[in-house]
Amino acid sequence: MMDRSERKHKTPRSIVRRLLPHSADEMKHWESFGVMHEVMDKLEGYFTALILELAEKPLSFDELYESAERLHERLGAHHREKFSRGKLASDLEAAVGYGVIEKKCEAYNLTPGGAEIAEHLQRMIPLFMGKFFSSRTVCITSIVVHILLSFVKLIFAAVSGSAGLVADGIDNSVDTVSSVLVWLGVKFNREKAASIFIVIMMFVSAGCVALAGYNKIINPEPITEGITAAVVSFLCGVMMLVLSIYQYAIGKRNSSFAIMCQAVDSRNHFFVSLLVCAGIILGRFEQGSPALWLYYADAAASLVICLLILKSVIELVIELAKSPGEEKRVSHFWSTTQERMKRSLIFEWLSKELDAGALDEKALEARFSKHFCEDTPKIMALSGLGYRPENSEDLHGYLELFVKRGIVRLDGGKYALAKPVTHKPGTVVT
Repeated sequence: MMDRSERKHKTPRSIVRRLLPHSADEMKHWESFGVMHEVMDKLEGYFTALILELAEKPLSFDELYESAERLHERLGAHHREKFSRGKLASDLEAAVGYGVIEKKCEAYNLTPGGAEIAEHLQRMIPLFMGKFFSSRTVCITSIVVHILLSFVKLIFAAVSGSAGLVADGIDNSVDTVSSVLVWLGVKFNREKAASIFIVIMMFVSAGCVALAGYNKIINPEPITEGITAAVVSFLCGVMMLVLSIYQYAIGKRNSSFAIMCQAVDSRNHFFVSLLVCAGIILGRFEQGSPALWLYYADAAASLVICLLILKSVIELVIELAKSPGEEKRVSHFWSTTQERMKRSLIFEWLSKELDAGALDEKALEARFSKHFCEDTPKIMALSGLGYRPENSEDLHGYLELFVKRGIVRLDGGKYALAKPVTHKPGTVVT
């Protein structure tokens, strides 16, 4: 029977590490991987990054604090509100007690056990990221999710009589086939053919959805178990939203247009689910209601779904028509969100640099390169995540944008804040 302390440390991080391949023969300091994992789970999440920094060289308290601050800044300014020098001192003391680090001559070093943890992380992080962010993984995940959701939606559609849920279930079933073809296209380097098929099948599914809506208008039937159907539709929509973000991130990372096409379709499913919920709920009010339009709300949701799919088809056809050398841009909310986050991150950094006085572009370029290109946390370099520009090219575009929006001014070749920054850390600059 697992006691409370053991349950406490069986975290998602430890589960992930146990899924990665390793051999007990590799252990030199720790008794087993299990013991090492338990120690790692007792440390704060950000401390993993500090262990990797200490693997390079011993660091003083101030240097460790700067490293932690730099990491928290890249993750998002809201993280720093919970971080302080006192917090770091407490975590360092705990790490000393666990035998991970030791302090010598005002500098912290890794112990043999800490060095073994660092070696383990340097091997496992790229391995895990390579598996999790691979095209093969996202294709298999998409297939499983679509099979599951089409099964659930069609069963509840049959029970409730919801045309909107039938339409959404049909679309999910079609996407199951599309997901299999994308997987085959990735495997055999035929992604363009898979992309074309996805667009064609999206067009076919739009026709099926329109037919389901038309049938509901011609042969209206009351919706039963409406609340249950609405809840099921919403939960399925949330799953599709998460899948869409995952698909887009991997499609963008691996330059896979076929996977990005899937992300657009999955995004549509989320909005579709909201429409289906609205249609089902409004349809429930038809009983005893003099408003005739309420009776057809569920059918109207199906037709709106059809229009959404057709809009996506047109956008994707335009991108497919581009020449092989042209960059393909896929409209997706996650891309917009990432851009806003990057803009906010750069503006917050710029605000700190200009707080003491105006600086010319050359000075800002040097500081930008050092902060974002040279001082990248090791954990970000290993994982491939986060904002990691190769040069200061991004800075020029954002300086022009901030000047245009009046939040930064250019005077005599030097940039300065137009007015004192009053936004809270983490506020997105729009």
